[in-house]
Amino acid sequence: METDKGSRPTVVLVPEPSPSPNDPLNWPKWRKYRILAVLCLASFSGAIAPLSGQLNLVQQAQIYGKTKVQESYANSAALAGMAFGPFFVAPLAHRLGRSSVIFWCMVCTLVCQIWAAVMTHSDEYIAFVMSRLFAGFFGAVPTVIGPRMITDLLFLHQRGRAFTALHMSFLMGTIAGPTFSAFISAGTFFPVEFWWSVGLLGATAILILLCLEETAFDRIDPERNRLPPANWLANRRATFLFGQQLLPPSPWSTTARIAVAPLLIGLCPVTLIMGTFTLISFGFYVGMNALVPVWLQRSPAEGGYGFTLRQNAAFTFCHWIGILLVQLGGHHYNDRLPLLLARRRSHGVWKPEYRLHVLWIPSLILNPIGLGLFGATLQYHLHYMVLALAVFLVTIGSLASVPVTVNYVVECFTRYPAEAGIVVGAYRIVYGLTISFYIDPWVAAVGVGWVYGMMAFFAVVSFLCVGLLMWKGDVIRGWQIASVASSEEGVQLAGEGEGSECGTAVHEGKMDAC
Repeated sequence: METDKGSRPTVVLVPEPSPSPNDPLNWPKWRKYRILAVLCLASFSGAIAPLSGQLNLVQQAQIYGKTKVQESYANSAALAGMAFGPFFVAPLAHRLGRSSVIFWCMVCTLVCQIWAAVMTHSDEYIAFVMSRLFAGFFGAVPTVIGPRMITDLLFLHQRGRAFTALHMSFLMGTIAGPTFSAFISAGTFFPVEFWWSVGLLGATAILILLCLEETAFDRIDPERNRLPPANWLANRRATFLFGQQLLPPSPWSTTARIAVAPLLIGLCPVTLIMGTFTLISFGFYVGMNALVPVWLQRSPAEGGYGFTLRQNAAFTFCHWIGILLVQLGGHHYNDRLPLLLARRRSHGVWKPEYRLHVLWIPSLILNPIGLGLFGATLQYHLHYMVLALAVFLVTIGSLASVPVTVNYVVECFTRYPAEAGIVVGAYRIVYGLTISFYIDPWVAAVGVGWVYGMMAFFAVVSFLCVGLLMWKGDVIRGWQIASVASSEEGVQLAGEGEGSECGTAVHEGKMDAC
């Protein structure tokens, strides 16, 4: 361990890179960040597609002869695809390559958008819902393969900001899709809300084809790695035409083990505990976000606000502002605070649980307050700006937890980062996709104020799961199934000294900015 001039604290590079220049950890920063930027764009575009029709309920309901709540089932189908599609698609990345699977999933998502746009007859409601299911099925794949590529490319002390960028891009897409589509389709026939995203998905697929690279690399047995072709066209063919030209060879038994890993990870106590928190904390946000258009577009006589489609689209900017604040806060604190705690509490020895301390303010304070305010606003029909404030608070409180929880679970299962991300994603969405089926009976039974007041109370109780992991996470991580658990706990990550909270990374005498 050493410090640089001026006694600034240092951060050891974890994991340790191999000597090979083909090791993604040794790639120059511009190359890593180019890949991360394309991943973020793919996550953004993939999230836009499934929820493009979220706000334009009136026109669709009239065409298909359904109620607004029944029309919102298409959004539930999209969420179902986003939750469970990666379980089936992501294992293929181990066989066919990460970049290849992302590219072809973008192409399939584009096809699903065209499919939805041509479902304009009264007897095509089921086909329309299925198009949303498969758009979510393929659109969520970049976000669940992204954690694997981030761990391939970046060191432990850099991942917090990268996970924040990746997941905020995805979550921004879930808001941008309904917002842009509503503005575009207001006053015209609804299929245009899907056609515009076809161009975005096509441009994203082209950028993936030009810029994304295969990041798989075996550091344990470097002889198994295959050299990428030097010729650019040959490299692109090897990367994106299905095959294993750039992947270390592996038997089908390994692929089968990868396919089963999400189920095993999902049954581990540490995942169940964190998943319970995620299910409640983020699930209420998904449920609230899915139903806000219903409340806003209902007539005042029915307890709503009588918003037009364009007014509803403008209302979503409270989500945008919240997401931008989460991105800003995550960029500054999702790595710095855990590193600071590692230095202060254990003299630089790393524990994954240090990442969870970022959640105190957003998850324990802002999220419950926002849910309670949301219920009170609907109960007493307060001004819609109070409703916007409530949505803003819930957005910050819930979305701030997403990159932190994914990063934590990934660092509990470092050999299966994509599979860990799949499990957390399923927990995150599964509650929200069902809420539209029973929210009306729930409101009828106890009143809208109590519905969201109960959600606020449950959100506070769910934080006990985070507190339990902060307290005994190292012990709970030891309770595992089939030895899938592995972490970087115990590595000497941070050095001693005063100065920058971020510090610098040291490897073989070379300084690398944190």
